[in-house]
Amino acid sequence: MNSEIDNKENMTTEKSPVKKKITVLSLLLIQSGVVVYTMSGICSKMTSRFPFMSFGWILWLFLEVFALGFYAIFWQQIIKRVDLSIAYANRAFAIFWSMLWAVLIFGERVTLQNILGVIVIFAGIMLVNQDVR
Repeated sequence: MNSEIDNKENMTTEKSPVKKKITVLSLLLIQSGVVVYTMSGICSKMTSRFPFMSFGWILWLFLEVFALGFYAIFWQQIIKRVDLSIAYANRAFAIFWSMLWAVLIFGERVTLQNILGVIVIFAGIMLVNQDVR
């Protein structure tokens, strides 16, 4: 009977996991990781501009794999320090960065639908980043 009482006491005194507060530094770290991730897309597009197995093709492919490898290690360090839900929600910023690179590097056009889509994504990220205690 004492063990039942002890178990009930332990269940009521257990603390729920504490949500880590999001800081400007952690947001900057997350965005740095996301930017590195989007660099792999730039490398991929650059790879497609060269003939298969040419020096340029191999160089850009190597840079793409390097960017993805660096991102994988960097991202593991980020998710050790930031709540997983916040980190992954902020990863959606990749859409914005990719769109920005498309305009700045490749001269592509942005449509009104693209802008509206990014605004919806930003709104969702802001909701997740809010401290709702």
